[in-house]
Amino acid sequence: MSKAVSMLTGRGLVLVPDLPLPHDKHNSVCAVIVERPGGTRLSAEAELRLEHFRPGGYKLMVYLLGFDEADVPVGSKIWKV
Repeated sequence: MSKAVSMLTGRGLVLVPDLPLPHDKHNSVCAVIVERPGGTRLSAEAELRLEHFRPGGYKLMVYLLGFDEADVPVGSKIWKV
C-alpha cells in the first residue's frame, strides 16, 4: 500500500493510503492500531474522510489527531479495530 504522509496544523497527521472508499460512505471515526516497523503498537482514533482532488478524483484520507510524523514512521501499518 502506498501512502503520502503530511502534518496539517489543527488536523494532525494525515495519511493518504491508495485504497478506494465507496462514494456512499460518509466521514467516520474509528479505533485503529498503529503497528510500527519495530513491532511496537499505538492505539489511536482515526477520522476517515473521502475528499476530492483535481485531478485525481476522490481519495481516502486518514487523520490521526495527536500524532506527528515521528510517531508513525515509514513502514508502519494501520489496522482498524
